[in-house]
Amino acid sequence: MPKLTKKFIDTQIEYPLSGQRFYRDDDLPGFAIRVTQKTKSFILERRIDGITRRITIGKCDSMTLEAAKKKACIMLGAVAQGKDPLTGKTVNKMEAITLREVLAKFLEIKPLRRDTLRNYHYAVNCYFADWLDQPIASITKDMVEERHHHLTVIPNRLGTPGHGRANNALKKLSALINFASDRFGTDDEPLIKVNPVSRLSRNRSWHRINPRQRIIPNHKLKDWYKAVTSLKHAVARDFMIFMLFTGMRFGETRKLKWSYLDFNEKMLTVPRELTKSDREHRLPLSDFLIELLEKRRLSNGHSEWVFQSTRQKWKHLSEGIAIVRKLRAKSGIYFTLHDIRRTFLTMGEKLNVPIYVLKRLVNHNVSNDMTGRYLVLDVERLRIHICAINQAFLDLLEIDANEVQQWSPAESYD
Repeated sequence: MPKLTKKFIDTQIEYPLSGQRFYRDDDLPGFAIRVTQKTKSFILERRIDGITRRITIGKCDSMTLEAAKKKACIMLGAVAQGKDPLTGKTVNKMEAITLREVLAKFLEIKPLRRDTLRNYHYAVNCYFADWLDQPIASITKDMVEERHHHLTVIPNRLGTPGHGRANNALKKLSALINFASDRFGTDDEPLIKVNPVSRLSRNRSWHRINPRQRIIPNHKLKDWYKAVTSLKHAVARDFMIFMLFTGMRFGETRKLKWSYLDFNEKMLTVPRELTKSDREHRLPLSDFLIELLEKRRLSNGHSEWVFQSTRQKWKHLSEGIAIVRKLRAKSGIYFTLHDIRRTFLTMGEKLNVPIYVLKRLVNHNVSNDMTGRYLVLDVERLRIHICAINQAFLDLLEIDANEVQQWSPAESYD
C-alpha cells in the first residue's frame, strides 16, 4: 500500500475507464481514496456493529489530505467508543453482543432449510435459555463442559440419557460461536480467540452415537399391520401403510400434496425444498400404492394435502405421536417412525435390490460417491424394484393387491 501524500494524489492517481479503484493509506488503517471515472474521494473503511462499512469523508478537490485524515481520526474515535461515526448513536460493541443477537443474525442471513432454522431456534432457546442475554464472548470452556454433562444426565422424554441431545445442542452452539467470531470480529481482533466448545473435542467428551439398527422384523410385521388396520381413522391407516411401502421420511410424507402426484404416469415428485437431501425426489409408484391413493383422494374432502389433519382439514397430518403410541399399545411392538423406513430398506436388501437403486428409492445422498454421481437410473428400472418390494410386503402380510380394503372417510383423530 502506498503512503498517501498530496503529490501522490495529484500525480499518481488516474481515473479508471470503468468501475472504481482504491488506494489505502499505510499510516492510518482504514483510511483510503476511492477513485471512480469522474471523482476522487477520501473514505474510511471500518467494521461497525458486525458489518464492514465504507464511509465517504469528502471529495479530494474540496478538502485537504490533512483535513480528511483528521476527520477520519475523529470517526475512528467514535467507533472505539461504540458509536456510529455518522449518526453518533450507540451501537453494539463486539464484546457486548449476546447469544440472542448472534442467533437472530445467524437465522436471518444463513441459507438454511426451514426445519434446520427451527432446530437451531429450539435448541438454543430450550437448552441455553439462561445464556441468551449474556455476551457470547463470556461463554467459557467450563460452562460448556458443565452444560454438556447436564444435558447428558438429565433423562430425555424416553427416560434414557440424552447423549444425542447433548451433542446436538453443543454443536449448534459451536456453530453460532464460530459465526459470531467471523461476523463480529476481524483477523487482527477476533471476537473469540478459541471456541470454548473445542474442549469437548480435546477431552474426547463427545458421545459416540451409534446408528440405530431397529426394524419391524418379518415375524412381527403381520401383528403391526393388524394394529394399523384396526385404527379408527382412514388417514392414519393409509399414512402408515404408505410409509411402509415407500420408505419415505415421516416429515416429507405428511406434507405431501396432491399436486405432487401424476396418476397417469404413476409418479410422485417431491420438490427439493421439502426433502432432507435438498434434492427433488421422483418416486415411481406401484399399482397397489396408486389404488390406495385413489381411494384416499375420494375421501379427503377436497383438501390439498394427501394426508390431511384429521382435526383441521386445511392442514396436513400433525406429528403423529398419538398414532405411534396407539399402534405400540395395540401391537405390543415398540417402534419409531424411522424404524419403518429401515424396514423398507432392509426388505429391499433381502431382495438383492442394487444399492444405488435403494439409495435413489429413498432419496439418499450420493454426492460423496463419485460412481453414484455418474449413475443415471431409469425411472422404470426403479419402478421394477419398488414393485418387487411392495409385492414382498403384500405376500408377507397376506394382502390381496386386487382387493385393497375400502377405507372409510377420515374423521377427527383423538
